[in-house]
Amino acid sequence: MMRQQHIVKNLIIACIPLFFGAIQINAQIGLGVDNPVNPVEIKTDAGKVIIDNTGKLGVLVASPKVAIDLRSGASGAVAVGNTDKTAVQAGAGALRYVASPAIGVKGYLEFSDGTTWVSFFPKGKPRIVVMASKTTQDTYVFESATPSEIGTKSGIVQRRSSYLTNWEEKLDSDSGVPTSNFNPATGEFIAPRTGVYFATFTFALQSSQVNTGENNQTEAIWEVRNPAGTITQRVKTNNGYASDTGASPNAVPVGSACTVSVYLNKGDKLRPFTWITVGFDGTISQFDISGSGVYNSLTIVEQ
Repeated sequence: MMRQQHIVKNLIIACIPLFFGAIQINAQIGLGVDNPVNPVEIKTDAGKVIIDNTGKLGVLVASPKVAIDLRSGASGAVAVGNTDKTAVQAGAGALRYVASPAIGVKGYLEFSDGTTWVSFFPKGKPRIVVMASKTTQDTYVFESATPSEIGTKSGIVQRRSSYLTNWEEKLDSDSGVPTSNFNPATGEFIAPRTGVYFATFTFALQSSQVNTGENNQTEAIWEVRNPAGTITQRVKTNNGYASDTGASPNAVPVGSACTVSVYLNKGDKLRPFTWITVGFDGTISQFDISGSGVYNSLTIVEQ
């Protein structure tokens, strides 16, 4: 009995090095592959996934040339998701996809340089473009007025602040994709993202006499309000009229324009309005809307 145990023990000891030697010689692992030639080979319905002797991963690629090689024709796509990590946490070289419906391209890639996320826009930097013309007499008196005067008017009331309303929208686009950042009924633009915006609008009144006996001036004004509705900025252009045109028929066109580059935070509201005091007959002046509003136009472009 003792001799049998001794023989079994020696047999086990003798087998151990042979077992390890077999592992060392046959290091390939094959899943669904009978005779793998790479350290790892996995058979799929579409083809093989391999890890070669240099540690390169090939997905349906027989000879990967980089650390991860997905170049297998129509099946070679790679999906990248988003992350809440900062660029520092993710580390330099990290990649993420940012889905942004506020941007015309609908989404874009960012990579970490180790400090910040750097955006890559395949169609160039996203850009808001708004264009509109005014072909109605509609305005909205909202300031420098009695309570009974506040509201919608036809034309511009003298010495009253009036929003220019009911525009005819020509374009409201984010990198070529239609958006609704501009409300043509109110003339209000809401910034979908923080940045610098170039904005200009012009208006012209129907020709009439300008009499220097009055303090004649027309003001075109851009107003900025924050999302809570608080006025944060106003920029105006003031056109004065020093010459007396005399009596009828010495009528002249009167108008103004205001062009600004303004910094808007996301959600800020930009809106044009006017204030005039001109020695015309009557208290309400009418827009010159001939030529489909060519004298009354609005443009907003993201810089």
